[in-house]
Amino acid sequence: MIRQGLLIFPDQERGAALVSRRVAGLSLLDRMVRTLARAGVEELAVVLPSGARRQLSRLPAKLRVEVRFLKWGHPAPLPFAPQGEGLLVVLGEYVHHHSALSELVRGGLEGGELVVQVGTPAQPGLFTQVRLRGGGVEFAQGEGDEVSTGAFLCSRAVEAPEELLAGGQGVWEWLTRRAGGRQVRLQRPALHLWRRVGDRRSARAAKDMLFSQVTKSTSGFISRHLNARISIPISKVLIETGISPHLVTSLLVMPAGLAAAYLVTRPDQYAWLAAAGVLWQLAAILDRCDGEIARVTLSESKFGAWFDTLTDNIAYLCAYAGMLTGLHRVYPESPHYVYLGVSAICALLLTLGIMYSYALKTGSGSLQNYMTGLARHVPEDQKGGYYRFTQRYGFLAKRDTFSFIFLVAALANALEFMFWFTVVGIHLVAAGVLISQQKMLRGYRRAAPGEGLPAAGEPRP
Repeated sequence: MIRQGLLIFPDQERGAALVSRRVAGLSLLDRMVRTLARAGVEELAVVLPSGARRQLSRLPAKLRVEVRFLKWGHPAPLPFAPQGEGLLVVLGEYVHHHSALSELVRGGLEGGELVVQVGTPAQPGLFTQVRLRGGGVEFAQGEGDEVSTGAFLCSRAVEAPEELLAGGQGVWEWLTRRAGGRQVRLQRPALHLWRRVGDRRSARAAKDMLFSQVTKSTSGFISRHLNARISIPISKVLIETGISPHLVTSLLVMPAGLAAAYLVTRPDQYAWLAAAGVLWQLAAILDRCDGEIARVTLSESKFGAWFDTLTDNIAYLCAYAGMLTGLHRVYPESPHYVYLGVSAICALLLTLGIMYSYALKTGSGSLQNYMTGLARHVPEDQKGGYYRFTQRYGFLAKRDTFSFIFLVAALANALEFMFWFTVVGIHLVAAGVLISQQKMLRGYRRAAPGEGLPAAGEPRP
């Protein structure tokens, strides 16, 4: 695993401007330091041009990386002890999605002393073409189908940054000379998740590329195909304000959900009921925004996952209590609504208690990982009918589907249908969790030590 990196900004006036150019809410310096840390780099040297600001924003706790700065015209060896596994070199004018660099790092230096990542440009402009030639590699400016993505792996035999920092040669000349007579390999990523940034237009293209990867693999159909079409444009605006994901939840998601819970207490007034449905759907859409901003700014955390989960469940409980209050207002002579409603609330609290207990044991902040754990840790012959049922119908319990059904029911003035749908659904989920919990815990204990659950909220590859 390559743990050392070198981030190089151009030695010219344009390089100083690039350091502070903002892409999706972060300067290029901030963004690429976070991206390299997410790709596994633990020691990073950053080469800056004269006049560039060294200011870095506070890095998230999970991104543990030591950053040191070097300057053009001041030749010096790398400020950390060399390791035999090689060096990841990235040019500062390129924006990468962390998964593309992670793929490069995982491949390592096997089959070469210099590994050049290449791809097809997804935007117009001049790039650096890459051609293998006998005993080395050739770089040439121009358009082509196979150009450098600005990322390389160098063996200790190739790297010599002090020669580059001394000046008199550009990065491409330095790489060409150092690669002479050595084994060079080209690496083509599965997806071209990189962009070259030089102006506002290319910065917007990089931003669009990053946001194309924000949808989680666990997201439901409504979330992917309806909510995302609204939430992503909203997130693109919010991210430029510097607002944190926690503030999005606190100032936008929770107020919308709690307002919906209050309005649904008066279902006898259609305007109130319809507004409750719209606000609840809006809360589900905005609930994507906090995660989208966290993933694009590489600021995901366990606290954020727990905070999002807790606020979601508070909103659920308040909405259901509001629905129960509203139905009792409309049908005061029908006590079965109250009895069934209280029973469903108790079942929901029991279910949440079991799921939270499992989440604490596994170190995850997302209750969605309960189903992931059921699929991963319970043997196939022990999963039973509940697992097959949830595989087929589990999407109905997801917030995106539930919110959309709530919206349709509210607009159709069919709150009673929503009540029965919710009551039956909560009791089925509670029964399934009670049946499966012992198998889940036994399966988790049998899992290999250190085999964690998939991280919640990871972008799709």
